[in-house]
Amino acid sequence: MSTPDIANQDNKLEEFKDDTTTVPSPPDFTAANSTLGFQAILALSQGTPWRVNGLHAAAKVSGITVTVPQQPKWSDPFIKAFQEFGPIEAHGAAMAWLGHLDLLKFVIQHNWGSALILEDDMDWDVEIRKQMPPIAKAVKELTKAKKGDQGPYGSNWDVLWLGHCSDPPPFPKEGKIITFADNTTAPVDKYRGLNPRLKDVVKDNQRIVHYSINPVCTFAYAVSHAGARNLLAHASLGKGGAFDLMLMHACQDKVLKCVSVNPEVFDPYFPAEGGASEVRAGDAGVDFDHEVGKAMGHTDNTARSARCFAQFGTTCLE
Repeated sequence: MSTPDIANQDNKLEEFKDDTTTVPSPPDFTAANSTLGFQAILALSQGTPWRVNGLHAAAKVSGITVTVPQQPKWSDPFIKAFQEFGPIEAHGAAMAWLGHLDLLKFVIQHNWGSALILEDDMDWDVEIRKQMPPIAKAVKELTKAKKGDQGPYGSNWDVLWLGHCSDPPPFPKEGKIITFADNTTAPVDKYRGLNPRLKDVVKDNQRIVHYSINPVCTFAYAVSHAGARNLLAHASLGKGGAFDLMLMHACQDKVLKCVSVNPEVFDPYFPAEGGASEVRAGDAGVDFDHEVGKAMGHTDNTARSARCFAQFGTTCLE
């Protein structure tokens, strides 16, 4: 296996250009730049070393730039107050919700036209810069991007789900599906997701884009300029359970205009089984992060894991 050829690709974010036609057009290769056509890639993180170190290693080997903004230190009384404000029972879920709110504010404060938000254990294919231009073209086609829409993905959407546990493709009467070739996808028979319907719709070496039906897990989602503001306003109500469930319902209820990519482009990296668990490491006096670095884990639905290639020199699809 070799690293992707990115020598001739521009690592600098290009200025967004207007789309001058409403008919199908060639892929906009600004989606192949170091921020995948978004104005920033941000990671939601509390700074756990194995997560952040692997994230940066994967970014380096695949030629993308990921920024990890420092999260505020919320006091326990503040977190408890937020839990009581909304139907969020778990302490960790409340912290995650607050973290997403903070990153959305970060995007709005910078007045970015778009941003991609990742969880810090995310993994992706070393060829991700090759994967994104046809995805961008499909998003434009699905959302009927018009003249004046900016960016490789257009702007006629709020949330773009690039990483999720599952979002079953729509049935024919439920909505349109844009299908395109992608020889970087993992074999369909190896796909692991909460809903098996994907295997009935997508063939090997294909990917699809459609309006979101039942997206689960906010592994990786992009927001447009308007989407960041709309999502922040809705999420600030503190209603809907965990953040990912709130976002799923907002998409289903058409509060937000949401688009999903299948198979997903981002999935979590799972540390090797048999090592010290994060829960038991403290009891055993073991440095969990050190143990994670010793053995290779795996990443589902990713043919050539950037994390595993960067850290172990091989792929890790089971």
